[in-house]
Amino acid sequence: MSDYDVTHEDMLVVLRPSGPGIDALADLIARLVAEETVEHTDLPITAGAPQPLISEGGTPVTLRVYWLTPVKGDEEETAIECIQKLVVKYGIYAFGERTPGRRHVKQSDWICFYANGKGVVAHARVSAAPENKPDQRVRHPQDYPYTLHVQDQHFYAESPVVVDASVRQQLDAFRGRDPDKSWAWFVQATRKITEHDFRVLTRA
Repeated sequence: MSDYDVTHEDMLVVLRPSGPGIDALADLIARLVAEETVEHTDLPITAGAPQPLISEGGTPVTLRVYWLTPVKGDEEETAIECIQKLVVKYGIYAFGERTPGRRHVKQSDWICFYANGKGVVAHARVSAAPENKPDQRVRHPQDYPYTLHVQDQHFYAESPVVVDASVRQQLDAFRGRDPDKSWAWFVQATRKITEHDFRVLTRA
């Protein structure tokens, strides 16, 4: 229930002996698989994708997209230290081969950084889309070879935006969900978020 944000009734479907029909169990499996596909694969994004607009001069214009990406620390470097070094000091960040949405991050998008267990501690504007150019300033560059460049960095580790129930209640991503239930899915992988959610998470 905690990992997949399913209900008590969903769990009973799994635990009870199955009868002649398995429609409820099949529906549960299909729903979970669909959610995993959206959250953890790099398939082309269609729902909510930026739609091209036409400017007065006839030039196609693409709406900017907003992203949330989680950052985990280790024994040698905390998540906040990683963000401060890469994003703030060097103006870069790095993604792995299987980072969700990596192929869709582009110049002029905005991205905010969630330090695991702390909250959102920084945001910046993407100045160059991720390229397969490992940067030695990144720890384990072989695992995170796609480097993107950022500018207009804002860093507020001393007053992070904690993703607590009151904040979750304001987010579009939790519309129709109980903000008091498990929410780890929201910060487990890089994801596209609405402009409204970005503003809430960055106090913009």
